Amino acid sequence: MTHAKAKPRKYECAVCKKRFLGANDLRKHVRIHTNERPYVCNECGQGFRQAGSLKNHIVCKHSPGLQNKDIYVCNYCNKAFPIKERLRLHLRTHTGDKPYECEHCDKKFARGGQLVQHKRTHTGSKPYVCRVCNSTFTCSTNLKLHMNRHLEIRDYICDICGKSFFRRDALKKHLNCYHANVKAFHCNVCNKELKGHLPQHMRTHQKDKPHGCAHCGATFAQRSQLTVHLRIHSGEKPYRCQVCWKAFAHSTALKLHTRRHTGEKPFVCVLCQTSFSQLPHLKKHMLCIHKSSKPYVCSHCRSFHQTKIEMEAHGRKCKALKKASDVEVDMKVDVAAIEPPMSVERMRFLLAVLLKKISAPERLDELGFNKRLIDDVLIESIENSGREPCKMEDLSVAEKLKANVQILLDWTVPKQYMEKFKVEQRSTEELLEELTS
Repeated sequence: MTHAKAKPRKYECAVCKKRFLGANDLRKHVRIHTNERPYVCNECGQGFRQAGSLKNHIVCKHSPGLQNKDIYVCNYCNKAFPIKERLRLHLRTHTGDKPYECEHCDKKFARGGQLVQHKRTHTGSKPYVCRVCNSTFTCSTNLKLHMNRHLEIRDYICDICGKSFFRRDALKKHLNCYHANVKAFHCNVCNKELKGHLPQHMRTHQKDKPHGCAHCGATFAQRSQLTVHLRIHSGEKPYRCQVCWKAFAHSTALKLHTRRHTGEKPFVCVLCQTSFSQLPHLKKHMLCIHKSSKPYVCSHCRSFHQTKIEMEAHGRKCKALKKASDVEVDMKVDVAAIEPPMSVERMRFLLAVLLKKISAPERLDELGFNKRLIDDVLIESIENSGREPCKMEDLSVAEKLKANVQILLDWTVPKQYMEKFKVEQRSTEELLEELTS
């Protein structure tokens, strides 16, 4: 048996040192580093590094009537490809074939490029460098996503609430966690139902803290916790309040701070109806006033529970809760149908931003701004202007707030602009977002 002599790879990439047989192969490869896309689609203007990628794009996006004889079709999912090689690579997603194996850790990959990128986790090589902050990355995709943060490019937008994201996986997580409320992961140790990050959660039980601070030696279970901790040393405060412009090191601290402006107190004692802006305050209240170390109380049978998980487990069995649910089911459907597409919390925050913009500081002090619920501040402001606020008791809190925000906008926004907005059929929420942006 004879073996063909391996041809020397004479052409080396100056960036990542990868070698190629021919100059043409090297030229194509360099486009990964330069992001040059010379093949441009005439229909939509999207650019591609290779002619085959453009051809595939045209077939998939702009040629719905292309005959089957001109394309290669996957027998599993009917996806079409203009190039046979692309179909061959695609089939591996169905067959599970992974011919590329890492010699360091035996991991296998479907594509050679995936193996090359994986090997960099062993060598520590990060050939892709950000021109703005000099951060380095193992692949061009991660560099592109990173650059989007510098440029504030958020390509992935939620169709439900309009929130935008830098990454596709971040949008998917948002849809599952906030709109579908999917808790797909279960911890067998504490029985918590989690929306994600189960491996990181398990570290809290194992007391595994692999992320260490180089400045003070503090260790953390999650990388995000270390990132926040490092701001103690750097002094960085990336989260800024749009109402008063005070800056914070953590998003949670900002969220708690904004309740000072909106007056929101979402944690309510079901025994005496006293409300609090933070859960620890409610727990302290339960201990000091009601002499109970179990802060979670069933509003139907008044039983006490130590944790939220216990409370949720109780809710699945509580006969009083089930009976009340049967009576109120029709009413709940009606309320859901008329809820505005913006949360009450978000509307209150934007209202605080708007009032801060259009009102004199002394006027806000007179109205009790920063001292009571923003809904009440708005109602008193409308009354002081000689107008009639919405106080209909049969309306939900969200509907009432929206109606009073609309009264404020009709009163403060110049008439010619309001007429224009009405012609454009702009909603109250859209106007509030635009006026506070």
